[in-house]
Amino acid sequence: MKKKAKTIQTAWLFLYGTALIALGIIVIINGEFLVAPAGITGGIFIAVNGVHRIANSFADKNRLKLLSGAANLLIGVITALTPFVTLALLMLVFALYVLLNGIVKLIDFISALKDQTSGAFVSLVSSVFFFTFSVIMIFGSFYEPIALVILTGIYSILYGLSELRLFLRQALPSKAKVAVRRRVRVSIPLFISAFVPLGVLKKYRRRLDSREIDITGLLAEESVDKKGEAPNIHVLIHVSDDGVGIMGHCDLVLDGRVISYGNYDEASSRLFGGLGDGVVFEADFKRYVAFGVKHDNQMIFDYGLKLSHEQMKKIRRAMKKLAKNIYPWQSPLEKARMKNKNAEADSFKDYCSKLWNGTRATFYKFKSGKFKTYFVMSTNCVLLADTILSKAGITGVMSNGIISPGAYYDFLQREYLLENGIAVSRHIYCKDNIDEAADVNTDN
Repeated sequence: MKKKAKTIQTAWLFLYGTALIALGIIVIINGEFLVAPAGITGGIFIAVNGVHRIANSFADKNRLKLLSGAANLLIGVITALTPFVTLALLMLVFALYVLLNGIVKLIDFISALKDQTSGAFVSLVSSVFFFTFSVIMIFGSFYEPIALVILTGIYSILYGLSELRLFLRQALPSKAKVAVRRRVRVSIPLFISAFVPLGVLKKYRRRLDSREIDITGLLAEESVDKKGEAPNIHVLIHVSDDGVGIMGHCDLVLDGRVISYGNYDEASSRLFGGLGDGVVFEADFKRYVAFGVKHDNQMIFDYGLKLSHEQMKKIRRAMKKLAKNIYPWQSPLEKARMKNKNAEADSFKDYCSKLWNGTRATFYKFKSGKFKTYFVMSTNCVLLADTILSKAGITGVMSNGIISPGAYYDFLQREYLLENGIAVSRHIYCKDNIDEAADVNTDN
């Protein structure tokens, strides 16, 4: 990273963190007096944005953009005219989010009992806390909306402290950086992080599809000089604009092999695919990336991490421990091929069979433990990757709640932009450069 760029980024981290802390203190002390002007200002901003989108919709002849603009205009006007009522509604939405966390922890508790794993008591206590807190908030939403303002102030202070920690990592001498390198990190809110991957996907696709820039230029434009450091483990963040792909997916890559976790057994799938047997698979990196881009129309962000020798030893130790707790499992197509080598791949519509046909991945299920049962909101792909990396002292998300790939993308991108961050490389795989990866080898 050039000295000027480093200075600008360091100054930004300090100013941003300090401003968030100051804002949080002001909101807590005088939040009630800020509700009306903040609501009016926010409403006007949303309404103006709606008018802008409506104007663009006529130029682009885009009906969806017209509806979106009209919705923004309506919400903006209502917010500006009734700031306190709007705040009460936001309080209710937040209460429902807390209630959702309670449901998540309750499902975690039931899964822990079913799989006879540790953590059941903690999940039960967390569930009771979230349920109780949400009920209090729901019944108090229209009476004490200022509570949401205070919570916002507290969150702003915590997030500001997290930004200042990054500032210290960037500004302190190398020996002093170790003391602040790994602390509890405050993640961006779920309602933002959940859609971060989709936002990034649309941003890059818009530029690439418009021919404003090619993929080589895009990568060069956003490259950070890490002095040629070579990564020894990678994290992949996938995103597409279709179905559950908008929320993203997370994998680890070690020694050219992808380790991925998910609900890949459709026969065990419940709750609309949100719950089921946990399945982990191992696949060749190049074939897997090519499959993701071509078959699932994904954009894949590849972050290379540079870990110490001792950290890598801990990672490999964690992988060996995981390997002792899994047993082989086959996709429906693989099972059919074992009986009849001429079984047609087109007859199998499940994703797992298509994945095996395209990558020849090796699938496994868990004998026991918290990953025996997959749950999209908590025991998901991000938690497996974070659990393994945490053995080396790397924690990218707070695991006591709903976990999203977007939060991990935010963590990795920040580490990439920091001069001394553990992410030393970044690559983007998409339809414009998939030839850099091996082609998908499928058969019928």
